[in-house]
Amino acid sequence: MSFPDPSVTMRPRHPAAIMIPSFRSSVHDHTTRVSENRDLGGSHFLLTLEAEPIAVSARPGHFVMLRFDGCLDPLLPRPMSVCNVLPPGGGHPGRIQILHKVVGKGTARLSTLKPGERLQVLGPLGRPFETPASGEGGSLAVMVAGGIGVAIFPLLVPQLKRAGYESVLLFGARSSRDLVHRDWFARQGVPVRTATEDGSEGRRGLVTELLGETLASRTSVGPIYACGPRAMLQAVSGVANAAGKPTWLSLESYMGCGIGACLGCVTRVRRERTWAYQRICVEGPTFSSTEVLWE
Repeated sequence: MSFPDPSVTMRPRHPAAIMIPSFRSSVHDHTTRVSENRDLGGSHFLLTLEAEPIAVSARPGHFVMLRFDGCLDPLLPRPMSVCNVLPPGGGHPGRIQILHKVVGKGTARLSTLKPGERLQVLGPLGRPFETPASGEGGSLAVMVAGGIGVAIFPLLVPQLKRAGYESVLLFGARSSRDLVHRDWFARQGVPVRTATEDGSEGRRGLVTELLGETLASRTSVGPIYACGPRAMLQAVSGVANAAGKPTWLSLESYMGCGIGACLGCVTRVRRERTWAYQRICVEGPTFSSTEVLWE
């Protein structure tokens, strides 16, 4: 997941009855050095940062807040999913990778960073995906990505393998230019099925159509994980809930702080006989598909 750039627009909401939790000891706030910033094409970049404390503790679904070192323009930090972690080696400490797309001032500046430049990084933040301890023989874990939402899944793949699941990536985008980072999944032996709205690659249509076909063709489908635009996640929820499949969603949102203090990233969730606001940055960004209320 690469969250929306708040320089494009910012729509904070401020529900009153939300408590701010104590800060987790596993969260680190420090200055990191850029190791690599690779141009993947189509305005997509893979940023590698030397951030060993975060690399050690990051789990699938976690995110970080990035702030430019010694600079207040842009003022707000940028929330970005931890795409992957790289172990120490080649003279480098542990590193994290951030997959992002240029959509505004903040991400445009991220795209220009050179090796050796520095960033302030806070993380890992949020609630990670719930991952299975062990899989049932032959069962399939399905990852559903919409556009830059694919960024969240590389860190999940090895956990699914260790749990004994087969896995498949269903990848939807507006056009083939947005189907980035697929080669990484191919190297891990993960099949990738694609859908584009303009028909430039894969199936013409929506990724939820691929999900419906997968559920219809496989009798043993385990957990479903999804990340992408809110409308896509709502559609995934409808398909998965109708099939009775356990499904975890990673919600995208504008964020001001990443730690629950500004209350700018809330979503409505179901509670017994009622509903409540929860902060996407703290109680999320991952939620069960059965608890999110789609306003």
